[in-house]
Amino acid sequence: MRNPRIDLYTRKMERATRIFEDLQEQSDAGVPIIVEGRRDEAALRKLGIKGTVLCLKATGEPRFRFIERLDGSKRAILLTDFDREGGELGTWLYQELSYRGILADNQVWRKIRGLARTEVRSVEELPSFVRALEIRSKGLRP
Repeated sequence: MRNPRIDLYTRKMERATRIFEDLQEQSDAGVPIIVEGRRDEAALRKLGIKGTVLCLKATGEPRFRFIERLDGSKRAILLTDFDREGGELGTWLYQELSYRGILADNQVWRKIRGLARTEVRSVEELPSFVRALEIRSKGLRP
């Protein structure tokens, strides 16, 4: 008899794999990913993202100066934290980039948010979340 919990975690693991493979493909194609800090960048590197990851808060420069560095880009992926502050920052980035004619892509953020729900509050927690899904999909406890 199949365990419905294991099936749930297996489906979640498959979704997570698809999300991060898609993110990797976009990153490999040259689309920059915007995160809040260095730990978020390190988390994406652990998940296999090799392309350009820009850290908004790590530079110490004003937000508008950071945005100016993206002038000339056609598109950017927004991956802020999943808390209130990250949501507000994501909204601000979306509006600023859109105003400058840059497609601000928040689809990955929405997919991860839908998958992880309350289990993940920040980008830096994503590798642990994926590891826990792998373990649970095998019927083990993390």
